[in-house]
Amino acid sequence: MDLMQAMKDRYSCRKFTSKEVDEADVDAIIEAGRIAPSACNNQPWRFIVLLDDDELAKVDQCSKCRYGAQAAILVCFDKDASAKNPDVTPDYGWIDCGLALMQMALEAENMGLNTCIVGAYDPAAARKVFNIPDNLVTYQFLMIGYGEAEPSPMHEKRHSLDEIVIRGGF
Repeated sequence: MDLMQAMKDRYSCRKFTSKEVDEADVDAIIEAGRIAPSACNNQPWRFIVLLDDDELAKVDQCSKCRYGAQAAILVCFDKDASAKNPDVTPDYGWIDCGLALMQMALEAENMGLNTCIVGAYDPAAARKVFNIPDNLVTYQFLMIGYGEAEPSPMHEKRHSLDEIVIRGGF
């Protein structure tokens, strides 16, 4: 698939079929995250892969937004490994995880899978049910599956370049 087309087609799927996601496909999606850029190339992300019914039931304990996805990845970062620059941002792990997460979502789209990036979850519950160590910061879930729902009509609505681009400063 053409990258620009994948970016245009990708949407936040909020209804998945019960068709299982192949573990090899999840591994390919993780590879897309693994090769993402990161500050100082520290690669602080950690990917908790959740595939079987018991693991997915734990996702449901943390979030109401799995939408029936048959696979999920909880993206975290190691705060001891991430780059920091207090003058700009307290921790680049937040940005690094965003880059990895978007690359994974685009690779899923490229593979014919649908995703939903979910920040609506209880971090304390996730920490408990997945036994996440203190040095890891939970970021967001990537729900993965075969979409049953079409994109909402809002998906195509975008601001024009004239509305969002300022050339040379204000």
